[in-house]
Amino acid sequence: TSIALADQGIDVSVTFNRKEAKDHGEKGMLIGAPIALGTTTIIDDVITAGTAVKEVYNLIESTGATVAGLIISLDRQEIGMGNKSAIQELEDNLNIPVISIAKLNDLIELIKTSDDLKIHLSSIIKYRKQFGITI
Repeated sequence: TSIALADQGIDVSVTFNRKEAKDHGEKGMLIGAPIALGTTTIIDDVITAGTAVKEVYNLIESTGATVAGLIISLDRQEIGMGNKSAIQELEDNLNIPVISIAKLNDLIELIKTSDDLKIHLSSIIKYRKQFGITI
């Protein structure tokens, strides 16, 4: 993401968190640029229960910085713990917007148009029926 933004003339730093602190290399939980006081955005690939996002959100907030929102690559449109999607629950619980580049429905529509990918369609539909929100 940082490289793509740099290609557009936008200079941003990158910080990511480890699942556990290390005592070698850069050590600690955060790798890369220090989190500057101010506003930052979390970027992730997909959300399941939102546990990792909640952890990094709390980590960022503990530094005194503010989380402006979350950008994810794919919204799998999975049901959360209640009647809402996992994404909706994150938005409500953390009070931040979540923006997805694509949704599972978008992926399904793309697969329907590709002869090479159609072999995956039934398993993805089955996945959506088992884990997805009512659309």
